[in-house]
Amino acid sequence: MARDIGAQMILAEWLFVETVADVGRRSRRRAEYSRYELLGIAPLLRKLFVDKRPLLDTVKSDRLDGPLLFDVHPWGPPTAADEQTDLQYRLRLGRPDIGAKADPPVEGVPSFLSTVVGQVGGDDLTVKQVIRYYAHVEGGVHFGVPEDPVEAKLARMAPLLVGHSTGQIELLARLGRITAEALRPLQSAILSSPTVIRGLHLPTEDGLLLNHWTSDYLRARRP
Repeated sequence: MARDIGAQMILAEWLFVETVADVGRRSRRRAEYSRYELLGIAPLLRKLFVDKRPLLDTVKSDRLDGPLLFDVHPWGPPTAADEQTDLQYRLRLGRPDIGAKADPPVEGVPSFLSTVVGQVGGDDLTVKQVIRYYAHVEGGVHFGVPEDPVEAKLARMAPLLVGHSTGQIELLARLGRITAEALRPLQSAILSSPTVIRGLHLPTEDGLLLNHWTSDYLRARRP
């Protein structure tokens, strides 16, 4: 049976818009959420960026004129003075302003995923490693076995933090906020000009589309 590309793209666009919105909601409430609730950000980021066929690649097409921009501040090594008082600190994460306005921002998904946002036992920790660890090891998607030295070090630390701190996993929320901001232009482009099936999705008087998922989505967000 031939695949209906239009129908598949409609589903992909709907899933993308809802996923970005979900990432944004979870990331804004990181101080209120438990470790388990924050863990739910990992599969969303994996779906967008790291899956065998990332959802972002499916919907991006030629909708944007330039690269996606990520306001992420890379992790920087501590000063000599910091090192003297920090000898026992095995986990260093990105600065509190990791998601503040970056100048310049990181351009494109590959550069974002390779950005170093911390250090674990002397090893650099990238955005992609954060997503993979929480999705594939700590149970965001699968509860599994670490596949590289960085994941193994994070896994050894996790039992010490469960029930005591969400400080480590809050990094996911910061990366989620950066992601939601970076993908918002694409989300808006889809909502303003979604894929439609001719003859089924007809314009309505209020500027929406009859029988289209975007209509309910946009009505729910109108003042």
